[in-house]
Amino acid sequence: MDNSTAHSTTSTSVVSPSYVDDYSPPASVPQPSPVAEEKTVLEPVAYTPPASDSSNYYAPVEPDIPLTSTSDTVSPVSPSAPITTSGQPATSQELEDQNIFTMLGVKDGTPEQRETFLDELQQVIWEDFLEYDVKLLTTQEEQIELNKLITAQAMSELEKQEKIVVYLEKLIPDLEEIMLEKALELKEEMVRERIKGLREFYANNSTALSKVDEGEKLMNEGKWASGVNTLNTIA
Repeated sequence: MDNSTAHSTTSTSVVSPSYVDDYSPPASVPQPSPVAEEKTVLEPVAYTPPASDSSNYYAPVEPDIPLTSTSDTVSPVSPSAPITTSGQPATSQELEDQNIFTMLGVKDGTPEQRETFLDELQQVIWEDFLEYDVKLLTTQEEQIELNKLITAQAMSELEKQEKIVVYLEKLIPDLEEIMLEKALELKEEMVRERIKGLREFYANNSTALSKVDEGEKLMNEGKWASGVNTLNTIA
């Protein structure tokens, strides 16, 4: 099987069940209580109204791969992926350049909490990739060798993941590009879920809803920074 050919026909269409189950990042604007839903493709983040203090930051339930951390370092266990977290306002309108916490309207939370949240999102993407994408990009024999690494008992989890990455990079030359696509996909789904939550919460507030409409329109036009800034002006 030609791996590069396999990827060219599948990398942009591989979509698996939920990347994130019931994550609740901190909210700086009122947002609705999460509603339990069936697990769907790219089920994003369940949002909650802001707590009285920053202790209710988020509640990741299923830590499941790799993004850029708050210190702008890349997880050693996987290729880099663009969840931008720098403190400076984004001048670019590109999705990959936007600060994930700004996109979610987050203003609270300690650096440690933010770092933990990003690490868990990284693990989500990585495990999703291993479970679904790899099967479409490798042969059965290659998957058998991969499973030996995954189930190895004599290595720490970090060492195991490092070896898995090295192995997959030999089989899938554009591994980093695939992870980039998956991270951006998750990032967009999370902000789309935020928009959905704002619509529900401000259902009876025409002024706020007009801001939501404006922000979503800008995002649909690829103006992510402007769209996010518009959402963040909703009082």
